[in-house]
Amino acid sequence: MVKNGELDKAKEGVDQLLTNAKQQKKVEAWITKAKVYAAIAANDKFKTLVPDGRADAFAAIKKAEEIDKNELVKQLTLESYKPIYDLYAGYFDLGASQYNAEKYEDALATFQKSNDVSSYIFSRGWGLSQLDTTLTYYAALSAMNAKKEEEATGLFQKLADANIGGKPEYVTIYRYLAKYYLDKKDVPNMQKYIKTGQALYPKDDYLPLVEFDYLRNQGDKKAIYAKYEELIASNPQNYEMIIDYANELFNETHVSDVKDRPADYDERIVKIEDLYKKALALKPEALEANLNLAKHYFNQALFIEEDANKIKSTKPEDVKKKEELKAQVVALCDKAIPPFEAVYNNLITKETLKLSEKSELKSACNNLAYCYDRKKDKAKSDFYQKKYDEIDSRK
Repeated sequence: MVKNGELDKAKEGVDQLLTNAKQQKKVEAWITKAKVYAAIAANDKFKTLVPDGRADAFAAIKKAEEIDKNELVKQLTLESYKPIYDLYAGYFDLGASQYNAEKYEDALATFQKSNDVSSYIFSRGWGLSQLDTTLTYYAALSAMNAKKEEEATGLFQKLADANIGGKPEYVTIYRYLAKYYLDKKDVPNMQKYIKTGQALYPKDDYLPLVEFDYLRNQGDKKAIYAKYEELIASNPQNYEMIIDYANELFNETHVSDVKDRPADYDERIVKIEDLYKKALALKPEALEANLNLAKHYFNQALFIEEDANKIKSTKPEDVKKKEELKAQVVALCDKAIPPFEAVYNNLITKETLKLSEKSELKSACNNLAYCYDRKKDKAKSDFYQKKYDEIDSRK
């Protein structure tokens, strides 16, 4: 009747069979019940005959084991353990379907049932692994999406403590745990899972951000810079990390008041230039890196020009000093022009500009006009000033 699809009749038959005391002592009868009830659970037409046919099927197999374990193994071996594996796979497939339908609490409960069967199979030596990686991962995702934080953490920890990696998506394990322990202010565990995750996924961008959040909360700038150095050394192709480090140093170094400059201003100036050049070596057309490198030179030029303008004395040594400072301004303008023009060339040909792009283009044009003026190239200075004046009328 199972093969013919008459599962309602098959259920009636096996239920009737197991009312007989003699049949209740037979392994084969309970295996038959397991097959029938598993088939019911997998059939859309008949699955409502019982609340959870797989649970009844699993209970039937365990009942058969109580009666005669050796006979159960013999019967299962003849079928390559299909009756028990069908329960494991059936629960997993149902859980996956519920997960894809965003029924996360249902999916979690179903994956846990699949895990119960998986653990049973493993404990009997019939196959599978002690830690079912895929099953545990999807159970953890279900718990995470169901906002069951403690359950998600426990499941992800099982995977992390087994150093599970390889697949790109498994980085979620370490990201979740790192952020969870950051929020809990559990620094040792946060660092543990960041370290484990980075060993498995050295190019991941998120894990370092968790550690940076922690270091910023501590207000430890030296530690932040040291972490940037460490991460860039381990992955020198990480453009985003390099540009973030450069921008952070830029914002803390280029201050409007000289008295607020960091004590190591000169060293930082060199470091910032080096970082932006490294970024541009990876992405020569990068708008942000070109614009900020140009501004790095430009800001220095402005400060030096201020110093030059403060010199009013006509003494030969003061006049000489002033000329030297002006020469430094021109030299910095020479360095700023190529990256500013890269920004200009990138944006000027666009039919429409975002508000942020207009601002960047105006900055490039205005600063190019300044630089060419200091170089005494009136034609180019006027050209960029005209372009600057036209920007606001653009779309």
